[in-house]
Amino acid sequence: MYFNSQDDRDKGSVVDWMKNRVTTGRIAGIEQLPGRNLWQSVNDHFRAYLNLPEAERPRLNLPPVSETAPGEKFQSIYTRDCRPLENTAYLESRGITKTTIENPQFAGRILNQLHTVQREGMPAKTYVNTAFPAYHAGRVVGLELKGEGFKGQAAESQFARSLWLSKLPAGRPPTHLVVSESAIDTLSYAQLHPGERVLYASTSGTLTQNKIFEMKRLMDEELIPAIKSAFDNDTQGHHFDTRLLAGFASEQNPMKVVREHEYLLTVQVTTSDLTGIQAVTQQLKDFNARTTEHYKRESGEADSPALAQTLRDSLISSTRQGPNTYQFHVPMNREALGTFNQAIGRHLQYDKKIELVKSQGKDWNEDLKQDQMRQVVKRELGSDNTPQPEAPAAVPDKGERLLTIAYRESRDEMSQLSTLQQNLERVGLIIDHSRRLESTAPREIATELTLRYQLDSPQLPAISAALDSLAINPRVAVNEAVPAQTERRQLAAEQEVARQQKRAEQQQLQPSDSPSHDQARRVFIEAAAPVAQTLRENGGGLQAAYLQQASKSLLKQPVLKALDQENLVRVLAKIDQVPALKDSSSVGQLRQAMQVLSTPIKQEQAQAQQPERRQPTFIRDARRAIEQEAEGRPDAATYEEAGNAALNIVLSHYLATPLLNPGLLAHERLAHQREHYERLLQQSADLLAQERREGAAEAALRAGVPPVGKKVANARHARTAEENLRLTARVRELEALLAAR
Repeated sequence: MYFNSQDDRDKGSVVDWMKNRVTTGRIAGIEQLPGRNLWQSVNDHFRAYLNLPEAERPRLNLPPVSETAPGEKFQSIYTRDCRPLENTAYLESRGITKTTIENPQFAGRILNQLHTVQREGMPAKTYVNTAFPAYHAGRVVGLELKGEGFKGQAAESQFARSLWLSKLPAGRPPTHLVVSESAIDTLSYAQLHPGERVLYASTSGTLTQNKIFEMKRLMDEELIPAIKSAFDNDTQGHHFDTRLLAGFASEQNPMKVVREHEYLLTVQVTTSDLTGIQAVTQQLKDFNARTTEHYKRESGEADSPALAQTLRDSLISSTRQGPNTYQFHVPMNREALGTFNQAIGRHLQYDKKIELVKSQGKDWNEDLKQDQMRQVVKRELGSDNTPQPEAPAAVPDKGERLLTIAYRESRDEMSQLSTLQQNLERVGLIIDHSRRLESTAPREIATELTLRYQLDSPQLPAISAALDSLAINPRVAVNEAVPAQTERRQLAAEQEVARQQKRAEQQQLQPSDSPSHDQARRVFIEAAAPVAQTLRENGGGLQAAYLQQASKSLLKQPVLKALDQENLVRVLAKIDQVPALKDSSSVGQLRQAMQVLSTPIKQEQAQAQQPERRQPTFIRDARRAIEQEAEGRPDAATYEEAGNAALNIVLSHYLATPLLNPGLLAHERLAHQREHYERLLQQSADLLAQERREGAAEAALRAGVPPVGKKVANARHARTAEENLRLTARVRELEALLAAR
């Protein structure tokens, strides 16, 4: 026969063991086989096990139990990896102070467990958990483990019959046994109620009949007259109260839990105390009346002899099963269970005195944190009625700041409290806790939120703006000290200025070797901002993001990447669909800049560095003729410079002519034509002006500027050979003009 201490339904013979594992799938590989029913699958698994050779059958290898020599202290297998409590980080993170931890009653009852994990190819890592030994009859039979983001138990722990216990108080016997759901709640209760002479116990999250037997044994042995049930203030905590009351019921009025359903608890009480049972019934009737009135007020339903199903499921009912035997059917909710427990505990007799104590929040640890937070708020904000002495000027603390807000809303409107909380958390404020305030107006709900934020938070400007907006909201009252408010606004303004400076530094253009590309990058970035804004306003958020990403890339690189070019094609397609951008000058600038930035910069550099390789024959012949004619002239240098400047103008037009240079694309021709044309003309004028030959400079400019027609400007048609010959003739005219001067 076997019995699972963690599940009282898992018990019986070896056949029951196999059946329970086939139906639940607790062990991998043991499950109901396809095409076989339950019992056939059980037989199949047994047959497979028995058909294995003796040596291959899996067995459970338990560690041998070592004998303890006379006088040697017993060492539990559960605590062999434990050390005395040194690392208290987890306990302090839960609000437990050093004073509570060092209480003599908890000495040796809280340990550190070392757990080492070794993964293949990685160094071993040791975790330090906080361990709470579970005791039964004075011996450790389990270990409850707690850590940051972790809770568990040691293998083979017997929590179904054990309790975590403190030591007895020194001197006189304890007045109460205080029992709670977890050791953390027990420590929190002890910290909130110092000075009580009690024995502390924890059930490790479960309450079984064996645990109740252990409590009775402890109270009888240590002569403890009363017990305080300090379970959580939720449905499960009140359910544990009911079990505890049933377990401690006296022989004069035995009490037991007959049925535990997900939504209903049935409790049977046998008593001859008619007065007591009538008092219990009357208190339950009062609860039903209050519940009915509240339901009708909230639902707006008129009085009706027939009860709605929702209301019926919330009421406590009772039936008489026989002489002095009563059954109570209690809904599984906190209010109903709490009312039933108070009535039963107050009006029926028990062998031990039982007190039901509850926390204000969900559990005692939550109460402890709220109490600590109230102390911090009081210290930070002070009292409105008590004048605070003026503190000397000091460097402001760069820590966190606390404040409270009171939010009021009507019951007749849809609640906006959850939306407000989400918005506050979104901007960076942390909501420590909230509590309901007493409303001063009819049908009004008032809620107080305690907020905190870090002064060095990168979201401080948004936090400051949100708090300033709340201050002018008629539904919100902000309770913030004036110095803290001034400090917050100053730091937020400084952070915003620093952020703008950093953004400006990041947006500085890194120059490249191509002036034309740098100019196109500036035009693109300036034009992209208003276009992106208009796209966002017209449902083009994704295309606006593409545009901003391309602008960001162009800050560091002179050409558009292939991915950016693909995305910009989508941007242009979206721009064509937006009427607001139809006649926008920014769009035109954007398109022109894109044409330049799609050109590799190496090609332009090669053309600029090696212009002589692209010179046609008639240009080279003209240069040689100018050099020959300049020999022996008194103004040979000026003559040669003016002639070469004019030839450079001709060369720039030649490079932009698709008939003579078909390898260039349209936007490349435009770029070369504009840059070479303007730069070489200016160089020619500067050189001639330095030689005090202003007249020659003007003549060179007039003679060297050929008439640029629409076809040439758009670079769509080729120049003919006749046009190039005419340009060459003008060079000759320039030579004659210079010779005459």
